Amino acid sequence: MYSTRRGDITDLEAIAKLESTPETTPWLGETGLEWHRRGFADPDREHLLIESPAGLVGFVVLAGLMDPARVLEIRRIVVAEHLRGQGIGRLLIRAAIERAYERHSATRLWLDVKATNVRARGLYESEGFVVSRTVPSGWARTGDNSDLVVMEHVRSSATPAGGQRPTG
Repeated sequence: MYSTRRGDITDLEAIAKLESTPETTPWLGETGLEWHRRGFADPDREHLLIESPAGLVGFVVLAGLMDPARVLEIRRIVVAEHLRGQGIGRLLIRAAIERAYERHSATRLWLDVKATNVRARGLYESEGFVVSRTVPSGWARTGDNSDLVVMEHVRSSATPAGGQRPTG
């Protein structure tokens, strides 16, 4: 059973720990306590967490909350390494999409992903994101110069946010 909630400053250490694994950091830019501390202090961003009874298993950072055009960015999405491939990322992305449209009245969502991150791209595409452009020679902590793929999601008036609603 998984539940989602808005994160707060008391979650700081657990969030930073979750993203600090060698399998996660290559996909991210700046990481760590200070990056998230600034995020919690910024009214333009929010952390959405997914938890099991044992604790935090993933999070997503939404940004652009103050954008008058209501175009929000999914800035970061992380799932615990040992739980990848079990549908938690899908639950989390659906919850983020729903929150963006329902709570923040988003008109559109966007994210960027390394072109080489095939697994994440597949998830985003299956949840309605489409490629809008490619930014050549993006950068990641590893110095990886592969392209960044920018993907967008526009809510269909006939479909609830994120397609099907996440279940427990």
